[in-house]
Amino acid sequence: MRWLLASALLAILLLLPEVVRQWQHLPAQHTLQERKLASVRGEPETPSMRDNQRGTVVVPGTSAPLTEAMVQQAVGKRSEQESSYISIWNWQGLESVTASARGLDKLHHFANSYLVGFQPFETKALWVPLYTLATRKEYQYDHLQYAGLADIWQTSRQAYYQKRGDCEDHAILLADWLINLGIDARVALGTHKGQGHAWVIAIVDDTEYLLEATSKRRQSTWQAMPLAALAEGYEVEFQFNRDYFWAKTTSAPTRRYRGKHWIKKSQFIRG
Repeated sequence: MRWLLASALLAILLLLPEVVRQWQHLPAQHTLQERKLASVRGEPETPSMRDNQRGTVVVPGTSAPLTEAMVQQAVGKRSEQESSYISIWNWQGLESVTASARGLDKLHHFANSYLVGFQPFETKALWVPLYTLATRKEYQYDHLQYAGLADIWQTSRQAYYQKRGDCEDHAILLADWLINLGIDARVALGTHKGQGHAWVIAIVDDTEYLLEATSKRRQSTWQAMPLAALAEGYEVEFQFNRDYFWAKTTSAPTRRYRGKHWIKKSQFIRG
C-alpha cells in the first residue's frame, strides 16, 4: 500500500505545471533582499467577504484539468515572499494556460476566481463603477500594505470593502461590476510604461475601451472613456474574465484585444 501511495504522489508531482513568468509591481529600487518577510496582513474580513474561489481549469488539448490543489502544492514549496508573485502556468506541454495569484487567505487561486460576481449596488449608468472606484478606493502598492510582499490580490468583494489596493484590485472590482451590467469586460495583464500593471477592457457596441481602474479622475460620462486603440504605453500579454483566460499568439505589441492574435487558453469551472 505504501509503495502505491508513493507512486501516486510521484505521478501527481510529475504532472504539476511549471511557472513560466512572475510579475513584480515593486519599484526598481526595491530588491528581494530589502523586502521584509512577514505574514499577509490586511483589513479585517467579515464572513460575507469570503467567497468560494474553488475551481478547476480546463485546457483544450490536454487529458486532465489543472486543479487548484495542484497549484497550491507547487506554490507551497516556495518561500512566503516568492509565493506572493503572480504565476503563469504551463500544463501538459502547453504554455501560459492560466494565471494564479495569492489572496488575502495566503493561498494561490486562479485569476478568474477573483471575479466572484459581486456588484456593490444596482446602476444602469456604465460610468458609475469607475466613478465609484475613483471616489472610494485608495491606490497603494502591495509591498507597502502587506509588509513587503510583492503581490496580493483581493476578490471583487474584498476590493470594494478594503480601503486600499493596487492595480489588480481596482481592475478586478471594476471588471466584475461591469460584467454584472451586461458588459463584455476583461482584466488585462501586462505593463504600462514598462511597469507591471493591470487594467480593464470593456467592449461596448463592438468597440474596445481601455479603462484605467486606478484613475482618480471623476468621470461622469461614458463618452469620456478612451478607445483602446488610442491608449499609449499599455503592453498587454494576457486577459481574463470570470470564465476564460486569453494569451497573445505573438510577441508583437497590440492595441487590439480581439482577433486572431489572441487564443482562448482555458476555461475556469467554478465549484
